[in-house]
Amino acid sequence: MEHQSFNLTREQALQICIERIRANVAQFGDKFPYVGQGATYRLGPNNHWMTSFWTGELWLAYIVTQDAFFKQQAASHLRSFRKRLADHIDISHDLGFLYTLSARAQWQVTGDEAARQLALAAAERLAERFNEAGGYIQAWRDIGDAEEGGRFIVDCMMNIPLLYWAAEQTGQMRYAEVANRHAQTTLTYIVREDFSTAHTFFMNPQTGEPVGSKTHQGFADDSLWARGQAWAIYGFAIAADWTANATFEAASRQIADRYLAELSEDGMPLWDFRLTPDAPHSLDTSANAIAAMGLWRLSQHLSEKGSPQADVYREAALRLIDVLLRGAFLAKDDGTQGLLPNSTYNAHIPEYTEIFTLFGDYFFLEALVHMTGTEIDFWGKSVR
Repeated sequence: MEHQSFNLTREQALQICIERIRANVAQFGDKFPYVGQGATYRLGPNNHWMTSFWTGELWLAYIVTQDAFFKQQAASHLRSFRKRLADHIDISHDLGFLYTLSARAQWQVTGDEAARQLALAAAERLAERFNEAGGYIQAWRDIGDAEEGGRFIVDCMMNIPLLYWAAEQTGQMRYAEVANRHAQTTLTYIVREDFSTAHTFFMNPQTGEPVGSKTHQGFADDSLWARGQAWAIYGFAIAADWTANATFEAASRQIADRYLAELSEDGMPLWDFRLTPDAPHSLDTSANAIAAMGLWRLSQHLSEKGSPQADVYREAALRLIDVLLRGAFLAKDDGTQGLLPNSTYNAHIPEYTEIFTLFGDYFFLEALVHMTGTEIDFWGKSVR
């Protein structure tokens, strides 16, 4: 996707995003965006793992503006999220994404008890995917699936916050125990000695014996998928907040340091940091957006402890977002529906490279919201 450079402030970028979200409401109707297709989004029903990122954008827009229009639109999604859980639509580890940014967010912002109960029901379904023998949450397909029963993935670090929240809300610590064990298993098998990360790992689901890593969206089994590294930064920072576990804090820091060291001089991430010369060298701006929020979260965690390293990670977070503003942000009023171009959903599918993605848009917006002075946390401890 071609792009121009702009010298926007974060405040200006946030306002452009808010107005673009407002315009998208009329264009999307009761459909959910999926992935970008040129300047616009493909639309469909609420049956994909990404859908809650659109709902999350609406909640963030409401929090920034206090315009009831956004609240009403976001709240109207709850019915479809209730239906998809009841109908067992695409049940996977992504329950954390789906119900944190829809049901938990709605309860947190409005106090809606029905939304809270839905989020707790989703957390229960997520906990059911825990494999006791291997200490991991199965990523995809039905529990115990012959092909996928042993697979867990780095992305799940951003889904386990729903389990920590469920433990807080119910007093049932089994949810937190599942989250902690999954995080520790991820640290043991997905995080490598140099603090790079594999995308996925297989265990023997019957014995819990490790089988080995296998990429799904990265370039190779031993390469470094940029977005996966970003998920790990943010996920371990949140886990450290919930648990005060120094091991999780150290993991977030070391994985963050590796991400920053792998960036090219211009600060714009490729979809994988370890590509051969003949591989496609597509950008993935979503990795910077997610990593920036992970660094921001890590900085806040360290600041609360009085660590002088807090400022280092805060400045790094700001730099990553400013790189996106300089090199990837599109102008206002050009008919574009997405917020952050040049995100790569899956580099193995050409039409999914350097497009708009919902997760890229959401975390770019989340970063702008935080970095312009509004603190809202759908991933950490409750504020109600």
